Amino acid sequence: YFQTLAMLLTSKLPVEAALTTMRDQAPRPRVGIAVGEIRDQLRSGASLADAVESVPGLASPQHLALLRAGHESGRLEHAVTLIDASMSQRDRIRRVIVGQLIYPAILLLTAVVALWFLTTFVMPRISEMLTSLDKPLPWQTQVTLTVAGWLVWILPPIILAGVVVAAMHRTLITPAIRAWIDRTLLRLPIVGTLRWHGQAAMICDAVATMVEGGGDVLAGLAQAREVVTSPSVAVRLDDARRRTREGTDLGQALRDCQVLPPMIGAVVQVGMQTGDLTGALKRAAEMCIERQERLTERLLTVMSPALIMLMALTVGWVVYSLVTGMMAVNDVGGL
Repeated sequence: YFQTLAMLLTSKLPVEAALTTMRDQAPRPRVGIAVGEIRDQLRSGASLADAVESVPGLASPQHLALLRAGHESGRLEHAVTLIDASMSQRDRIRRVIVGQLIYPAILLLTAVVALWFLTTFVMPRISEMLTSLDKPLPWQTQVTLTVAGWLVWILPPIILAGVVVAAMHRTLITPAIRAWIDRTLLRLPIVGTLRWHGQAAMICDAVATMVEGGGDVLAGLAQAREVVTSPSVAVRLDDARRRTREGTDLGQALRDCQVLPPMIGAVVQVGMQTGDLTGALKRAAEMCIERQERLTERLLTVMSPALIMLMALTVGWVVYSLVTGMMAVNDVGGL
Protein backbone atom coordinates (compact mmCIF):
# COMPACT_ATOMS: atom_id res chain seq x y z
CA TYR A 1 0.00 0.00 0.00
CA PHE A 2 2.57 2.59 1.10
CA GLN A 3 5.00 1.63 -1.66
CA THR A 4 2.40 2.28 -4.35
CA LEU A 5 1.16 5.45 -2.64
CA ALA A 6 4.71 6.80 -2.33
CA MET A 7 5.37 6.14 -6.02
CA LEU A 8 2.17 7.94 -7.08
CA LEU A 9 2.74 10.90 -4.76
CA THR A 10 6.32 11.22 -6.01
CA SER A 11 4.83 11.53 -9.50
CA LYS A 12 3.02 14.67 -8.23
CA LEU A 13 -0.40 13.02 -8.27
CA PRO A 14 -2.85 14.41 -5.67
CA VAL A 15 -3.63 12.13 -2.74
CA GLU A 16 -7.26 11.59 -3.69
CA ALA A 17 -6.38 10.81 -7.31
CA ALA A 18 -3.63 8.44 -6.15
CA LEU A 19 -6.08 6.56 -3.94
CA THR A 20 -8.58 6.35 -6.80
CA THR A 21 -5.89 4.85 -9.03
CA MET A 22 -4.91 2.38 -6.31
CA ARG A 23 -8.54 1.36 -5.81
CA ASP A 24 -9.07 0.78 -9.53
CA GLN A 25 -5.83 -1.21 -9.88
CA ALA A 26 -6.13 -3.17 -6.61
CA PRO A 27 -5.03 -6.83 -7.01
CA ARG A 28 -7.81 -8.07 -4.70
CA PRO A 29 -11.36 -6.82 -4.10
CA ARG A 30 -10.79 -6.48 -0.36
CA VAL A 31 -7.80 -4.20 -0.94
CA GLY A 32 -9.83 -2.08 -3.32
CA ILE A 33 -12.62 -1.73 -0.77
CA ALA A 34 -10.16 -0.64 1.96
CA VAL A 35 -8.53 1.95 -0.31
CA GLY A 36 -11.96 3.20 -1.34
CA GLU A 37 -12.93 3.67 2.31
CA ILE A 38 -9.77 5.70 2.93
CA ARG A 39 -10.52 7.90 -0.08
CA ASP A 40 -14.12 8.45 1.03
CA GLN A 41 -12.96 9.53 4.49
CA LEU A 42 -10.52 11.98 2.90
CA ARG A 43 -13.39 13.45 0.91
CA SER A 44 -15.38 13.88 4.12
CA GLY A 45 -12.60 15.97 5.66
CA ALA A 46 -10.53 13.42 7.59
CA SER A 47 -6.74 13.47 7.47
CA LEU A 48 -4.85 10.66 5.77
CA ALA A 49 -3.59 9.40 9.14
CA ASP A 50 -7.12 9.19 10.56
CA ALA A 51 -8.39 7.50 7.41
CA VAL A 52 -5.57 4.93 7.44
CA GLU A 53 -6.07 4.32 11.16
CA SER A 54 -9.67 3.26 10.47
CA VAL A 55 -8.37 0.23 8.53
CA PRO A 56 -7.11 -2.32 11.11
CA GLY A 57 -3.56 -3.57 10.59
CA LEU A 58 -2.69 -1.22 7.75
CA ALA A 59 -0.25 0.99 9.67
CA SER A 60 1.57 0.86 13.00
CA PRO A 61 1.37 3.67 15.59
CA GLN A 62 4.80 4.83 14.45
CA HIS A 63 3.63 5.17 10.84
CA LEU A 64 0.42 6.94 11.88
CA ALA A 65 2.49 9.45 13.84
CA LEU A 66 4.63 10.05 10.76
CA LEU A 67 1.54 10.63 8.62
CA ARG A 68 0.21 13.18 11.12
CA ALA A 69 3.58 14.96 11.26
CA GLY A 70 3.76 15.01 7.46
CA HIS A 71 0.20 16.33 7.21
CA GLU A 72 0.87 19.14 9.69
CA SER A 73 4.17 20.14 8.07
CA GLY A 74 2.88 19.89 4.50
CA ARG A 75 5.38 17.12 3.66
CA LEU A 76 2.97 14.21 3.26
CA GLU A 77 4.85 12.81 0.27
CA HIS A 78 8.06 12.71 2.29
CA ALA A 79 6.31 11.01 5.22
CA VAL A 80 4.82 8.29 3.00
CA THR A 81 8.24 7.70 1.41
CA LEU A 82 9.80 7.32 4.87
CA ILE A 83 7.10 4.84 5.89
CA ASP A 84 7.75 2.78 2.77
CA ALA A 85 11.51 2.79 3.46
CA SER A 86 10.93 1.85 7.10
CA MET A 87 8.67 -1.07 6.19
CA SER A 88 11.18 -2.28 3.58
CA GLN A 89 13.97 -2.14 6.15
CA ARG A 90 11.91 -4.07 8.68
CA ASP A 91 11.01 -6.70 6.09
CA ARG A 92 14.70 -7.05 5.27
CA ILE A 93 15.50 -7.70 8.93
CA ARG A 94 12.86 -10.43 9.08
CA ARG A 95 14.07 -12.00 5.82
CA VAL A 96 17.65 -12.10 7.09
CA ILE A 97 16.64 -13.95 10.25
CA VAL A 98 13.98 -16.27 8.82
CA GLY A 99 15.73 -16.98 5.54
CA GLN A 100 18.99 -18.00 7.17
CA LEU A 101 17.27 -20.35 9.65
CA ILE A 102 15.14 -22.29 7.14
CA TYR A 103 17.88 -24.74 6.12
CA PRO A 104 18.93 -25.72 9.68
CA ALA A 105 15.26 -26.09 10.62
CA ILE A 106 14.69 -28.46 7.70
CA LEU A 107 17.76 -30.49 8.66
CA LEU A 108 16.64 -30.71 12.28
CA LEU A 109 13.11 -31.73 11.27
CA THR A 110 14.52 -34.38 8.93
CA ALA A 111 16.69 -35.76 11.72
CA VAL A 112 13.72 -35.98 14.11
CA VAL A 113 11.50 -37.66 11.50
CA ALA A 114 14.23 -40.15 10.56
CA LEU A 115 14.86 -40.98 14.21
CA TRP A 116 11.14 -41.44 14.86
CA PHE A 117 10.81 -43.68 11.78
CA LEU A 118 13.69 -45.88 12.91
CA THR A 119 12.39 -46.24 16.46
CA THR A 120 8.76 -46.81 15.43
CA PHE A 121 8.94 -49.10 12.40
CA VAL A 122 12.45 -50.56 12.04
CA MET A 123 13.69 -51.13 15.57
CA PRO A 124 10.62 -52.97 16.96
CA ARG A 125 10.81 -55.65 14.26
CA ILE A 126 14.51 -56.21 14.76
CA SER A 127 14.08 -56.16 18.53
CA GLU A 128 11.34 -58.79 18.33
CA MET A 129 13.50 -60.99 16.13
CA LEU A 130 16.55 -60.76 18.40
CA THR A 131 14.69 -61.25 21.67
CA SER A 132 12.76 -64.24 20.29
CA LEU A 133 16.03 -66.13 19.90
CA ASP A 134 16.54 -65.91 23.68
CA LYS A 135 20.28 -65.27 23.30
CA PRO A 136 22.46 -62.78 25.24
CA LEU A 137 22.90 -59.50 23.36
CA PRO A 138 25.91 -57.15 23.43
CA TRP A 139 25.57 -54.02 25.54
CA GLN A 140 25.56 -51.84 22.42
CA THR A 141 22.46 -53.60 21.11
CA GLN A 142 20.76 -53.53 24.50
CA VAL A 143 21.32 -49.79 24.88
CA THR A 144 20.02 -49.07 21.37
CA LEU A 145 16.88 -51.20 21.84
CA THR A 146 16.17 -49.64 25.25
CA VAL A 147 16.54 -46.07 23.97
CA ALA A 148 14.43 -46.91 20.92
CA GLY A 149 11.68 -48.23 23.17
CA TRP A 150 11.71 -45.00 25.17
CA LEU A 151 11.66 -42.77 22.09
CA VAL A 152 8.61 -44.52 20.65
CA TRP A 153 6.59 -43.25 23.62
CA ILE A 154 8.45 -40.03 24.39
CA LEU A 155 8.71 -38.36 20.95
CA PRO A 156 4.95 -38.04 20.14
CA PRO A 157 4.08 -36.34 23.47
CA ILE A 158 7.06 -33.99 23.09
CA ILE A 159 6.01 -33.04 19.55
CA LEU A 160 2.38 -32.61 20.65
CA ALA A 161 3.44 -30.45 23.60
CA GLY A 162 5.58 -28.31 21.29
CA VAL A 163 2.65 -27.78 18.91
CA VAL A 164 0.33 -26.85 21.80
CA VAL A 165 2.85 -24.40 23.28
CA ALA A 166 3.45 -22.83 19.85
CA ALA A 167 -0.29 -22.45 19.26
CA MET A 168 -1.11 -21.13 22.74
CA HIS A 169 2.14 -19.42 23.70
CA ARG A 170 0.45 -16.09 24.42
CA THR A 171 -1.80 -17.79 26.98
CA LEU A 172 0.60 -20.34 28.45
CA ILE A 173 3.71 -18.16 28.64
CA THR A 174 3.21 -15.44 31.24
CA PRO A 175 5.09 -12.11 31.07
CA ALA A 176 7.42 -13.30 33.84
CA ILE A 177 8.29 -16.48 31.93
CA ARG A 178 8.70 -14.51 28.70
CA ALA A 179 11.06 -12.09 30.44
CA TRP A 180 13.12 -14.97 31.87
CA ILE A 181 13.37 -16.61 28.43
CA ASP A 182 14.41 -13.30 26.92
CA ARG A 183 17.13 -12.71 29.54
CA THR A 184 18.42 -16.24 28.97
CA LEU A 185 18.55 -15.76 25.20
CA LEU A 186 20.39 -12.46 25.53
CA ARG A 187 23.09 -14.14 27.65
CA LEU A 188 23.82 -16.84 25.06
CA PRO A 189 27.04 -16.26 23.08
CA ILE A 190 25.76 -16.14 19.48
CA VAL A 191 21.98 -16.16 19.87
CA GLY A 192 22.15 -13.27 22.33
CA THR A 193 24.22 -11.16 19.95
CA LEU A 194 21.81 -11.88 17.10
CA ARG A 195 18.79 -10.93 19.20
CA TRP A 196 20.39 -7.78 20.60
CA HIS A 197 21.43 -6.52 17.17
CA GLY A 198 17.98 -7.34 15.78
CA GLN A 199 16.31 -5.22 18.46
CA ALA A 200 18.89 -2.46 17.99
CA ALA A 201 18.21 -2.35 14.24
CA MET A 202 14.47 -1.86 14.82
CA ILE A 203 15.10 0.84 17.45
CA CYS A 204 17.51 2.80 15.25
CA ASP A 205 15.20 2.53 12.26
CA ALA A 206 12.16 3.69 14.27
CA VAL A 207 13.94 6.70 15.79
CA ALA A 208 15.56 7.67 12.46
CA THR A 209 12.23 7.50 10.64
CA MET A 210 10.45 9.61 13.26
CA VAL A 211 13.21 12.25 13.47
CA GLU A 212 13.50 12.51 9.69
CA GLY A 213 9.73 12.87 9.46
CA GLY A 214 9.73 15.93 11.72
CA GLY A 215 9.28 14.40 15.18
CA ASP A 216 11.61 14.83 18.12
CA VAL A 217 13.90 12.27 19.73
CA LEU A 218 11.52 11.50 22.60
CA ALA A 219 8.71 10.78 20.15
CA GLY A 220 11.07 8.52 18.23
CA LEU A 221 11.98 6.63 21.40
CA ALA A 222 8.29 6.26 22.24
CA GLN A 223 7.62 4.77 18.81
CA ALA A 224 10.68 2.53 19.13
CA ARG A 225 9.19 1.21 22.35
CA GLU A 226 6.18 0.00 20.34
CA VAL A 227 8.27 -2.07 17.91
CA VAL A 228 10.62 -3.69 20.45
CA THR A 229 9.78 -7.35 21.12
CA SER A 230 12.38 -8.06 23.81
CA PRO A 231 11.10 -7.37 27.36
CA SER A 232 14.65 -6.82 28.64
CA VAL A 233 15.54 -4.33 25.90
CA ALA A 234 12.17 -2.60 26.41
CA VAL A 235 13.01 -1.96 30.08
CA ARG A 236 16.41 -0.57 29.09
CA LEU A 237 14.78 1.62 26.45
CA ASP A 238 12.35 3.07 28.99
CA ASP A 239 15.29 3.94 31.23
CA ALA A 240 17.16 5.54 28.31
CA ARG A 241 14.11 7.59 27.37
CA ARG A 242 13.78 8.84 30.95
CA ARG A 243 17.44 9.86 31.02
CA THR A 244 17.13 11.57 27.63
CA ARG A 245 14.13 13.53 28.89
CA GLU A 246 16.26 14.65 31.84
CA GLY A 247 18.90 16.04 29.50
CA THR A 248 21.33 13.19 28.88
CA ASP A 249 22.77 12.86 25.38
CA LEU A 250 20.79 10.30 23.35
CA GLY A 251 23.80 8.26 22.30
CA GLN A 252 25.19 8.27 25.83
CA ALA A 253 21.83 7.23 27.29
CA LEU A 254 21.44 4.38 24.81
CA ARG A 255 24.96 3.15 25.53
CA ASP A 256 24.81 3.49 29.32
CA CYS A 257 21.46 1.69 29.51
CA GLN A 258 22.75 -1.01 27.13
CA VAL A 259 19.92 -0.46 24.69
CA LEU A 260 22.40 -0.66 21.82
CA PRO A 261 25.59 -2.71 21.50
CA PRO A 262 28.71 -0.65 22.33
CA MET A 263 29.85 -0.07 18.75
CA ILE A 264 26.34 0.81 17.56
CA GLY A 265 25.88 3.20 20.47
CA ALA A 266 29.17 4.88 19.62
CA VAL A 267 27.96 5.53 16.06
CA VAL A 268 24.78 7.17 17.37
CA GLN A 269 26.75 9.25 19.87
CA VAL A 270 29.06 10.53 17.13
CA GLY A 271 26.01 11.41 15.05
CA MET A 272 24.63 13.48 17.94
CA GLN A 273 27.93 15.34 18.28
CA THR A 274 28.25 16.06 14.54
CA GLY A 275 24.60 17.04 14.07
CA ASP A 276 23.81 14.13 11.73
CA LEU A 277 21.60 12.06 14.01
CA THR A 278 19.34 10.71 11.26
CA GLY A 279 22.26 9.59 9.12
CA ALA A 280 23.99 8.02 12.12
CA LEU A 281 20.85 6.10 13.10
CA LYS A 282 20.44 4.79 9.56
CA ARG A 283 24.08 3.71 9.47
CA ALA A 284 23.66 2.07 12.87
CA ALA A 285 20.62 0.12 11.67
CA GLU A 286 22.53 -1.01 8.59
CA MET A 287 25.49 -2.07 10.75
CA CYS A 288 23.17 -4.14 12.94
CA ILE A 289 21.72 -5.93 9.92
CA GLU A 290 25.17 -6.61 8.48
CA ARG A 291 26.31 -7.94 11.87
CA GLN A 292 23.31 -10.26 11.95
CA GLU A 293 24.06 -11.53 8.46
CA ARG A 294 27.70 -12.26 9.29
CA LEU A 295 26.86 -14.03 12.56
CA THR A 296 24.11 -16.06 10.92
CA GLU A 297 26.44 -17.17 8.14
CA ARG A 298 29.03 -18.26 10.72
CA LEU A 299 26.38 -20.06 12.73
CA LEU A 300 25.13 -21.89 9.65
CA THR A 301 28.68 -22.77 8.66
CA VAL A 302 28.98 -24.69 11.93
CA MET A 303 25.36 -25.80 12.41
CA SER A 304 24.70 -27.43 9.05
CA PRO A 305 27.70 -29.82 9.08
CA ALA A 306 27.07 -30.52 12.77
CA LEU A 307 23.47 -31.58 12.11
CA ILE A 308 24.53 -33.74 9.18
CA MET A 309 27.27 -35.31 11.29
CA LEU A 310 24.80 -35.95 14.11
CA MET A 311 22.39 -37.68 11.73
CA ALA A 312 25.21 -39.78 10.28
CA LEU A 313 26.49 -40.78 13.73
CA THR A 314 22.98 -41.69 14.91
CA VAL A 315 22.25 -43.89 11.90
CA GLY A 316 25.75 -45.35 12.02
CA TRP A 317 25.40 -46.25 15.70
CA VAL A 318 22.02 -47.90 15.09
CA VAL A 319 23.38 -49.98 12.21
CA TYR A 320 26.53 -50.90 14.15
CA SER A 321 24.64 -51.98 17.27
CA LEU A 322 22.13 -54.06 15.31
CA VAL A 323 24.80 -55.76 13.19
CA THR A 324 26.78 -56.46 16.37
CA GLY A 325 23.70 -58.02 17.96
CA MET A 326 22.95 -60.24 14.95
CA MET A 327 26.57 -61.38 14.73
CA ALA A 328 26.61 -62.19 18.45
CA VAL A 329 23.40 -64.22 18.13
CA ASN A 330 24.79 -66.12 15.14
CA ASP A 331 28.04 -66.84 16.99
CA VAL A 332 26.15 -68.20 19.99
CA GLY A 333 23.89 -70.24 17.71
CA GLY A 334 26.90 -71.72 15.90
CA LEU A 335 28.41 -72.85 19.18
